[in-house]
Amino acid sequence: MSLRDDIKKDILLKLKGLSETITDSVGEISKGNSAFCSPSDTANRINLCKSCPEFIASTTQCKRCGCFMSAKTRLKHGSCPIGKWGKIL
Repeated sequence: MSLRDDIKKDILLKLKGLSETITDSVGEISKGNSAFCSPSDTANRINLCKSCPEFIASTTQCKRCGCFMSAKTRLKHGSCPIGKWGKIL
């Protein structure tokens, strides 16, 4: 597999994860439920991210999923790509 194919595969996997989080969150909103975590859950999640070597502090992005963790940690249906924190249902 070429480098171009590897990059394409990586981007598609990241987009899949992002679209699942967004779809689940919109589904919650359409049911009249909140899609957002409590401030304490959000703080716990972002603190775990900040201590992770996959976290890019300057952009608050995760190297694994490409998401902006300052936003993703606020969504109940968000989850860490390496299992450090999961969905809140």
